[in-house]
Amino acid sequence: MNISNFFQECVNTITDSRPILYQPSMDIQEGEILVKGKTFGRWEAKKFIIDNEKRVFATMSSKEKQNLKPYFLQEYQVENKEKKKDKTTFDLISKTGGKCITLGIENEQKANEIIRILQDLCKKVEEKQKQEEKIQKNIQEKINKQNYYNIIDQIDYDIPSFFDITEIRDSIAQIRKSQLNLENFKLIFENKLLIYRNEHNHHQFKVFSEFDSNCKDDIIQNLTDYNKINLWNAFINTQESRMIKELHEDKSFLILEIRELSNIFIFKREFQYLQHHLKIDNIEFIVQKQIDQKSLTKNYQGSLKYGVWGIQTSEKSTKVYYFSEQFMQGLSYPDEDSYLIQLFLNQIINVNQRSKRNIQNNQKNKQDETIFQYQQQNQNQDQQLIESIKSDNNEKFFDCEELDAMNDKLFIVQNDSTQNIIKDEVSRNVYEQNARRMTAQPLQMDDTLDNVRDWVDKKMKLVLSGDYNSCSINVKHQLYPKESDIQHRQLLTQQEGGHYIFKKDFIREEKNGGLKVINEEKLAAQKAVIKFLLTRIGASLMMGKSITSVSMPVSIFEARSNTERVCNSMGFAPIYLENAAQSQDIYYRIKQCAAFQFGFIFMYLSCEKPFNPILGETFQGFYDNCPIYCEQISHHPPICAIQMFGRQYRIDAQLELIANFNSNSVVGRNIGTLKITFENPHQVVLITLAPGSLNGTTYGDKVMNYLEKQFIIDIKNKIITEVTFNPDKKYCQFFDIEYQNQLDYLCGAICDVTDAAIQKFHKEGYRKYKGLDLKQDIKNIKHKIKGIWVNEIKIDNEKLISIHNDFPVKMQLAQYPIPSDANFRMDLLWWKLKDFDQSQQWKEKLEILQRQDRKLREQKGKKKK
Repeated sequence: MNISNFFQECVNTITDSRPILYQPSMDIQEGEILVKGKTFGRWEAKKFIIDNEKRVFATMSSKEKQNLKPYFLQEYQVENKEKKKDKTTFDLISKTGGKCITLGIENEQKANEIIRILQDLCKKVEEKQKQEEKIQKNIQEKINKQNYYNIIDQIDYDIPSFFDITEIRDSIAQIRKSQLNLENFKLIFENKLLIYRNEHNHHQFKVFSEFDSNCKDDIIQNLTDYNKINLWNAFINTQESRMIKELHEDKSFLILEIRELSNIFIFKREFQYLQHHLKIDNIEFIVQKQIDQKSLTKNYQGSLKYGVWGIQTSEKSTKVYYFSEQFMQGLSYPDEDSYLIQLFLNQIINVNQRSKRNIQNNQKNKQDETIFQYQQQNQNQDQQLIESIKSDNNEKFFDCEELDAMNDKLFIVQNDSTQNIIKDEVSRNVYEQNARRMTAQPLQMDDTLDNVRDWVDKKMKLVLSGDYNSCSINVKHQLYPKESDIQHRQLLTQQEGGHYIFKKDFIREEKNGGLKVINEEKLAAQKAVIKFLLTRIGASLMMGKSITSVSMPVSIFEARSNTERVCNSMGFAPIYLENAAQSQDIYYRIKQCAAFQFGFIFMYLSCEKPFNPILGETFQGFYDNCPIYCEQISHHPPICAIQMFGRQYRIDAQLELIANFNSNSVVGRNIGTLKITFENPHQVVLITLAPGSLNGTTYGDKVMNYLEKQFIIDIKNKIITEVTFNPDKKYCQFFDIEYQNQLDYLCGAICDVTDAAIQKFHKEGYRKYKGLDLKQDIKNIKHKIKGIWVNEIKIDNEKLISIHNDFPVKMQLAQYPIPSDANFRMDLLWWKLKDFDQSQQWKEKLEILQRQDRKLREQKGKKKK
């Protein structure tokens, strides 16, 4: 008899007085016992069975040997043990109101043994019953909890529709559930404050802190009392925070916040966002969300995509949660934005500390003293944050106190080598100012610009004096790739608060295809430049001459030299080429090279012009611990040489940047080849790049597209990949690919070609090569390529690369670049300071010096002849 049948018998016994046929298990004890009758009180001898397995005590009269009267011990307990004359008696008392039974045994020792056994069995049954009740209770609690979570997920609270977005909704739900969902989040700072950063989105953070007192009211007041703005300003070093407008309809407030992060090289940031206060389940929530509003100050505009504060309190503690995604608009190295957000979040701990101190000190002089003390404390905490970031082997963040916000890594040196740099008065002044910035109170903002100018000037003198040379020469530069954790690669998913390629500059032009420029500020600057060029240069520029020699105004430039921009375009190499290198299939390698080729032109996209490199200018960086180096090896024509050392592959390239101006368009080309050399087995692949065009430079919408063809050539294996942008119908029909009348449509194929096709490429070279003769050069079409390049490109109807779903690896800058590095250029530094007049002056100075250098080289060359 199994357990379920046994319990069914138990139910039957309770509801049916008829005796049942009981089948005992093997684990039983048998014997004889006296049972006291209820009618006449006589004792009658009966046989008994104690079934240990089923927890049953049963009696059976000698006449009815087949029928047992079972007593299921889950319903009984042993009581009233007594010694009466010649026998020991005890009762089995029902706990459910059923029949009771009085038992007796003449042998006292045997009676005690049976009583002990029955008591143990009753106790076990009781424990089992409690355990089952506990299980049922837990199940019910889970059901109730799940029902509660379902209610949470269904949004059982009122919130203005403006704030009802997925990120805010999920943040509130996680805090209410105490399920903080830290998957893909990494702890990056711990010091009375826990800061977690999303490994896939370095702008998204979760912050936790717990205080040893009930200070909820103080914290809420600091976050919502817009009439006492001095409190919040002191907490997080904001220069200003004020309410601009109250929205009575949804009880929200429009906030202007100016952040200042205690460093003369980190400029102020302006944030405008709506804020709303609500209470749910005794948890105070303050939700914030960015609002599109024109800037009210001249500061850089940051973006608070969303922020959710949760304040939960008990008698002895207060828990504070802050979930946020925001953009500080870092200007220099790729992870500066992430670093600045961490620096800001690190100061949240002062919300409570500053509140307590403010209550204790009401006098203004004491309050000022306290603010100063906490600024000092913030500096110490910032330093701890920096050290914790530096200790992360997977990421290279640079200390802005030591390096400044332009990413000029001049003064990171070991203690034992510091004295080697302090050689002259200029160096000594620079070092002393750097030390003062690291130890003293931050400088006032009214003299910040003067300090920046002074600092830039002295720093460049230090480089030009040669003192930095000894520091950079002693650094052992990395020439080979190091190990990497593919699962934790840093991917570039966003830039400037938008898509990593589109940013906030482009949208797809749906009617005809291509990328339409929508950034009004940049459009206005470019229109002004066109007028400037037309008046300054005249009609001769309309003849298609190169504009790389024209002194263009810096207002249309971006904060990069072309050496950096070219290197920044290699972000897909570790993803596709490393994958290709692990394969033995030569065609699979070419497919991956095609994905890298498209990734390169994606990454090179920009509606702004890069600074023209100076002859001898260099750039150094890393992709996933793979070094990349670039040098401008020719001024006219402007050619840069690039080397990247990947895992089982290497990239060597020489690219000449040419830009031609027409009446209503600009066409830019990177002429040259990228040579990719794979190991095991050895395979060499040559890649050329399609030119890009920007139409609408003088009138109409500005739309960017790619033109003509690009190629991948494997000379040894006689394979050529040809892709044509905006192909005609006849071309598509040859490859049996459907035609689409869109400017951003492309198609082509990977083909086995004839010897004559390879010889034609050798003869014409990459400058003149026009592509395959479809009737004579192709022996076999191996794989077909098609797609909309601003969306997704497919090979054999399977995804090759998607501009929306595939992301490049972030580039990290070298820590000790040589002094010719592009980031040491004065015109670039002044551009980053937004002083375009100084930037323009330095740019023209450098152009004059370069032209003079060119003349000297030409004269020297004539003498040699």
